[in-house]
Amino acid sequence: MRSRRSLVGACLAVVIAAAAGCSTPAAPGPGAALNGPTDTGPLPRALTPAEDASLLYAEDLIVHACMARSGLRFVAEPLAASSRPAAEQRYGTADVTAARAHGYGYSETPARQRRADSTSPDPNEVYQRTLSPGAQRAYETALYGTPGSRPQVELPDGQGLVIATEGCVAEARKRLYGDDLRGYLISQHVTANLEGHIAQDVRNAKAYRSALGGWRTCMANRGFTFATPQDARQGGETAAHKGGLAAEIRVAAADAECGRDHRLLATAVALEQDRFADTGPELTGWIKEFRSLRLAALPKARDLIRAESGSRGVKG
Repeated sequence: MRSRRSLVGACLAVVIAAAAGCSTPAAPGPGAALNGPTDTGPLPRALTPAEDASLLYAEDLIVHACMARSGLRFVAEPLAASSRPAAEQRYGTADVTAARAHGYGYSETPARQRRADSTSPDPNEVYQRTLSPGAQRAYETALYGTPGSRPQVELPDGQGLVIATEGCVAEARKRLYGDDLRGYLISQHVTANLEGHIAQDVRNAKAYRSALGGWRTCMANRGFTFATPQDARQGGETAAHKGGLAAEIRVAAADAECGRDHRLLATAVALEQDRFADTGPELTGWIKEFRSLRLAALPKARDLIRAESGSRGVKG
């Protein structure tokens, strides 16, 4: 469901949806302050974008079944995503072999997944807008539970996190990540905020800016005037839509070769690791918890997706 994901991205501190958009919750009550894990062991690896997409799709499949039990419509669509590490999307790629063979993967993405990732309206939002005001409220209650079932905790940055403990979204998250929704959602918020801050810090670092300058010169020598690897990736997507795989590969291969030659990704990853090493133990503990829970949920998500694929095959 694209609307649920965009809500989390836009509001970070708020986990519930409202018909009019996001709102700032009231100050948390006594005893609601954040007390987190302080595990200082090594961080588990971050999921790839493709693994993240699998978890989101599995969540939506569970929500779809849950909403159907109440006679409500909810469309679950798979998302196309790269199997490469997320760091490559943030800072640039150096996998020349993959780029020369597959480009960025846009041309090889099934049409159904391209539609799910497009900027077209979210079918669940469209459906909800067709309902009467009372039916819209009932739809939100089915998704997120009643307002009384949404406790609030205070986060390290002072924002309030409202946690939906009932409804179909809560059911999906409990099935995948366990019953401690408070811990999971706090760890999700802390990780997203910290990773965003660290990524910006890395991009501003002198060593990365120097490597990026070399990458830009290299790309210009090949006929491309992209300012960042993210711009190159978008250019590759446009090339794929207009000229197919060969056009996409031309952009992606240049991007990867220039990134390799100027150590763009290697520089960024080293800087990122240094920044994580400087993070305090409480925040590191939340990141470890978030990554561990999502890694543990992957087998369950894949089983759900396989079952759904098998069901479609039987029906088709």
